[in-house]
Amino acid sequence: MPSPGGNLACLSGRALTGALTYNTRSAIASQLPGLQIESRQDICMMEHPRLLPKLRTALTCLYDDGSQPHHRHEAHDFLLGFKGSNLRRAVVSRVKSQRDRGSVADGTASIGDIANNPIDEDVGGSIYLSCLALLLQSFNGQNVAHESIFAAQTLNHRCRSIKLAETLDIEAEDGVECGMAKIVLAWEEMKSERAMSTCGAGNPDVAVNWLGEKSKMILDAWVERYVPMIANTCCSGSHAQDTICDGADLLSLVLQRHSSPLLGSANNTDGEKREEEIKGTLIMLTLAVAMYTASFCATVEEHQHQQMQQHSAARPAWANSVLSDLGSALSVTALRIRYRPLPDKHATPQPESSCPPLIDMLVNTMKMVGESAEVYLSQKIQQPQSVMQTAHTHAMQQSVAACMKSLPETVLLPAGHDTGHRIPSIDRACLRAASMELRSVGGGMDKAWKVIAETSSNGQSQDSSATQLLECCEAWARYVAVPLDLVNTTVGSLAVEYLHVSRDTLHSPQTQKAQTAAFQYLVSIFESASPSLTAEDILTAALGVGASGHTGKGGRGGGGARKNANTKKKQGNKSKKRHEKRLGRAVAVQDCEEGNSADAAEQELLARRNAACVAAAAVFGVSLADASSMDDTWGLRPAASSPSTTTHGVCSTVASAISSVLPHLLHLERQEGESNTPWRVELFKVLAGSLRQICAALTREIRALAYEPLMILHTSLHSVAHVSFTVEQVAVEIICECTQALATSSGYPPGYFNCLTENNDEELEIERNDIRDVARSVCSLDACDLDTAGQKSPSILILERIVTACNAATQQSDLPPETVVHILSALAKPLNKLGKICNKQPSATGCAMMTSALQAFGTVCDRLNASFDSRSVSEILPLSRLALMGAASLTPMFGKIAEAMGERPAAIDEERELFTTFERTLLSSLQHSMLSTANLPELAAASTLSWTRYDIKGAMRGPGGEDHVGCIALLRFASESDCLTSRIFQVYGPALLDDLLSLYNGLKASELERGVGCDHGIGVTPISRRLVLRVVSRLALHGANEKGGIFLQQLVQAPLVEMRSQRELAFSAEKSFRLCEAAYDLSFFSPELVADLFDTAPDDLAIMFESVVTGYSRLSFASDDDASCQQWGRLRGAVHSALATCLKSTISSKSANIIAALIKAECDAATTQCNRGPESGSNLFIDAIVGEEMVSAGVYSILIKDCLKRIGKTKGRAEKCMVESQTCLSLLQDVAPAILPLLLHQSPEASAHVDPRPTIAEAWFLALESLVLVCRNSEQIASSLADHGMTTFLGDSLSVAMALIFLKDVGTKHSAAPDSQNGMSLDGPQTLALERFVTASLLLGPNILAATGKSVSTLIQVPGVQGQGYEGAVILIAAIMRGISGAVPPWLVEEAPDLFRSLYTCVGCDCDQFMLILDASTKIKASAPFGGVRAGELLAGRYLDCSSHHLTTFLSKSKDVCTKGDWRRLKVVLKAACGGKKKDAGFNLKPQYTSWECDRL
Repeated sequence: MPSPGGNLACLSGRALTGALTYNTRSAIASQLPGLQIESRQDICMMEHPRLLPKLRTALTCLYDDGSQPHHRHEAHDFLLGFKGSNLRRAVVSRVKSQRDRGSVADGTASIGDIANNPIDEDVGGSIYLSCLALLLQSFNGQNVAHESIFAAQTLNHRCRSIKLAETLDIEAEDGVECGMAKIVLAWEEMKSERAMSTCGAGNPDVAVNWLGEKSKMILDAWVERYVPMIANTCCSGSHAQDTICDGADLLSLVLQRHSSPLLGSANNTDGEKREEEIKGTLIMLTLAVAMYTASFCATVEEHQHQQMQQHSAARPAWANSVLSDLGSALSVTALRIRYRPLPDKHATPQPESSCPPLIDMLVNTMKMVGESAEVYLSQKIQQPQSVMQTAHTHAMQQSVAACMKSLPETVLLPAGHDTGHRIPSIDRACLRAASMELRSVGGGMDKAWKVIAETSSNGQSQDSSATQLLECCEAWARYVAVPLDLVNTTVGSLAVEYLHVSRDTLHSPQTQKAQTAAFQYLVSIFESASPSLTAEDILTAALGVGASGHTGKGGRGGGGARKNANTKKKQGNKSKKRHEKRLGRAVAVQDCEEGNSADAAEQELLARRNAACVAAAAVFGVSLADASSMDDTWGLRPAASSPSTTTHGVCSTVASAISSVLPHLLHLERQEGESNTPWRVELFKVLAGSLRQICAALTREIRALAYEPLMILHTSLHSVAHVSFTVEQVAVEIICECTQALATSSGYPPGYFNCLTENNDEELEIERNDIRDVARSVCSLDACDLDTAGQKSPSILILERIVTACNAATQQSDLPPETVVHILSALAKPLNKLGKICNKQPSATGCAMMTSALQAFGTVCDRLNASFDSRSVSEILPLSRLALMGAASLTPMFGKIAEAMGERPAAIDEERELFTTFERTLLSSLQHSMLSTANLPELAAASTLSWTRYDIKGAMRGPGGEDHVGCIALLRFASESDCLTSRIFQVYGPALLDDLLSLYNGLKASELERGVGCDHGIGVTPISRRLVLRVVSRLALHGANEKGGIFLQQLVQAPLVEMRSQRELAFSAEKSFRLCEAAYDLSFFSPELVADLFDTAPDDLAIMFESVVTGYSRLSFASDDDASCQQWGRLRGAVHSALATCLKSTISSKSANIIAALIKAECDAATTQCNRGPESGSNLFIDAIVGEEMVSAGVYSILIKDCLKRIGKTKGRAEKCMVESQTCLSLLQDVAPAILPLLLHQSPEASAHVDPRPTIAEAWFLALESLVLVCRNSEQIASSLADHGMTTFLGDSLSVAMALIFLKDVGTKHSAAPDSQNGMSLDGPQTLALERFVTASLLLGPNILAATGKSVSTLIQVPGVQGQGYEGAVILIAAIMRGISGAVPPWLVEEAPDLFRSLYTCVGCDCDQFMLILDASTKIKASAPFGGVRAGELLAGRYLDCSSHHLTTFLSKSKDVCTKGDWRRLKVVLKAACGGKKKDAGFNLKPQYTSWECDRL
């Protein structure tokens, strides 16, 4: 095979004129009547490729200075089409299509068919040749960076994405019919003749010989025609006299010297395979010439800049990009030549016999170009020889280095789930074979290192040579394990010289570049040994299994660490199963061919981690021989110790080393102990010390680098057992010290709270939250016990030390440091887990730790309680906020301790001390919660939370929270458990409710004093005040309190009196506001109490309901809203909250009547609004009233849904559930006449107001779904509701659901759907709710289908449907397919399989009946027009108005899905039947359900 390094490695020097003869013209002309062989004169007259002018014009237009902005869009579209064009594939597809239709009788007829049906030739011409010409000409004294980069990127993209025969599409220069079609048809004819010879009566050997000779003649003709064209059309046409190296001239010389074996090679193999070999050879030669020329010209340009500036100049920016892309293209071409797919796609292919290894192929190709370049440059006698020799040497070095760097990035897969890596479109088995080759000893990284070392030793400075070597090693280290001897050479001897960060040795750009390469190399070594990496990840990468899961384009970071390349992407269960299946198959093949691949993966993983340890030892100055350590200025040891060493590049590299090396050292300690390898302990200490320095850095960004290493170290410490005492001690100490150092560094600066009205520093708050997460993680007790084999687990040791340190710090000053309380409050989760453990089995260790934590919190609260009179708000607020956040978070631990105190006496002294401390701290916390709520305003000024993340500094809220932390703490204490509530009464005494009531009244008075609409200044916001009301209500109902009823009566009378006082007042903003606040207050009482008020105080409650109904009657069509409308909008939400609280207990006839009145009033108003048309204004249906920030229309239907959901979850009490279900059904039936006509109102989607129909429809169908689910879960309830007309009612609702879809016009075969559609929009959660209701209701059985058919016939007139009782099912399926065809958003197809499965279940899992329904649904037509359906139109939509073959295919695949039960595959079937993807249909993405939260309006 004439591949680079094979036949081309020993080519003779015959001239092109002698090599390319025309002896075969007559023979080939008889075989290919359309393939005309032009004379050499005709060829030479071709000045440039056909597409080159268009390409240059488009690039100029897109990247010019803005002189032609109106053409940029067209230029962009042209370049996209240019880059993705594949004429060869289009022609092959056309020919196959003709063959399938039986129209390919002979070649001439087929070419005529193509000519009569031309392929779009907007990019007609050779893409490859145009890019090559642009690339070579841009180097010829005309270099334009964007042209060079685009051309190189396009060539790389095509080499990676398509076959070699399609990549080198030079035949397109002769046009589609005269060039591309002829070669395609020639191979098609060969295939036919070969097939005939295998089954004919003649001699097969003679036929094979004839076909081989014919193939040779065809390819000889191709070579004679197109090889000269490659060289001649790349000429610029105007050679610059001062050009040292003209790429087109060099290409001509290379083709003269090395294209001879492309002719006359007798080969009886498949002609298309031989074509791939020839084109692969030409691609490698042309790409190598382009690489050499690019590097040569870049070196000359660099030399010229250096002469003009009198100092060293940087390499041109375009050069690295071009070389990288061309190196990648060259690498993937070599892979395609060396490994070809086998018929068995799972078998690993063997390399082609004439092809050398991949690295040798690349090197030999560049050597051939280099030899030709020497001959070419020797003729440039007018140019300075020294410049030419230097440029030639550098060009060869840079080109070879680019190939060696691009090879692993192109061929190898990254271990792990690196979504930033782009894999070429190559057979996985070929990738696997290449991966095995490049992972082998002597055939991969070590060989590439030797190649680079040999080529970079001549004519380069030490820094430049080091940069090339390190960049090459960095590229390989990301994919394979670096051999230890190579680590010692590259890191220990070479890279470390550039990594003495405390020394001022960077005197030149070359030295800085070498240091950057050294950092990148180190990071690659460390990241390739990530603790998250597994042997399965390596196996997946090595066997090429992960190719399909990688998209995007990879890239390299600069100046230090890149983002972790082993970040894992979450996989679904099906994805995991597919991956496991592919991996298992690949492992079986590999084990059969090579041996145990799993062991090899384990060995590679160990080698990666050992390499990381050796590299870390080298750069941190630890001797592997005697464990001696260098001084603190060696290598990376002084990281973060001074401003000059506290850079992101240095510290991120150190953090990467810590994350990778420390876990492996712990693993080695577990396996081998520390007796024979003391260097491991020393390296562990050195790295731990570096981590401590990073945590204490003055820069926030540097400190953040320590978060991940700390958590990894903690996880690794728990994943191993029985490590040496020294290592465990060092690890525990460093984690504790680092956590405390981070907390201290993130404290609020002095004077931070002097101005409480300023916004918080978001970066500081983010850092504090991150540090809380770190502290919580390193103290986590999720995966450990208190004691293991008589020893404390590492997490217990860490938690114990941090808690003890915090407790000691709180005792030392009047007000403890804020940072101490901050870190202590972050430990709530592990302390709560500790309380749970000790509740079951108390231990001295656990009780002592909880006692220490309680002492710290108690001390903080006591000192704060005593400071309200002597300290300013700015001093108390930060400490109080943190203390109350901690107290609220610790209530689970408080509850467990209270439970233990109620169950048993103290078992040990430590537990006895815990109980005593607990009562003291509980009292202090309660007192501080009430004092803080009373004295510290929730907001010192107006909140900025609507546009900031962390609000103002003077906010007594958690980070980004919305409620006073004192109120939250009180609520947590009151609602945690009955045991804790009882203990609260015992600790606080009988004055508890009096104090809470006094607190509540004070907050209410402050609220009134602030006035309407003001939530800042004094007191707390209304929602926080109501939290206190809920606390009092719950505590008053507790059995330990005898006077609870009296307190409740006092509290509940206040909102009732307020309502009563508004009875006679006219409708106004003030009235609505007062009623709104009273309704919200009622909603925070217990559900039983509120439900009782509907019987005991109905007249008082009626005032707020009547006000809501009256508000709907005030609808006007002016777009202006006033204060009264806005307050009425809030009242709607408050009434919903009050009713929701009531329905949590029960739904009575009175509450049902109120809900019905509210729904009817809303629907009447909405109907009136729709009657005025979509462009009418409104004072009610606007964003300020029913927008996303308020409460949407349909909110009262949601009450029914929530009530039914509660009924469905109730266990026992069947009689009550049945009665309540009947009440809900009666309520739904009562309001249906108001809702259903509104939903079917044909007014188009509103444009001048908020359309109320979508949210009303969403609420309605959600309520119906809840009704269906209740019936499915209880046969007794279902039977009872069936007697009350539920089946007919659901059938009517299903028919309305179908009618909503039929309102939409999806267009016809000859006309698109109109822009304006009748009826409400279906683009939103209403369609999701509709689909879920339909899916659920079908599972109730065939009676539903019968009722649906009867109901829908009154809306839509259709001819009779065969099959008793299934008319409704046929129309329903037709509606769903119409929806998928464009009536509803495209995401409906994701949900459709569940609906079809429900129908299948509904018809008794009868596949034949199901298919009859499906068949009928594709044929049923409307007898009369309805909505968007025309008379005589298919209900299923225009895409089902198709050929019988299309329908038969659809039904066949659907039956296959039904038979196998693979319903998820039905999505693909439906999508194909109904017009495919509709991403550009103008619909939104799949939505979330509307939020009906009303408490914070």
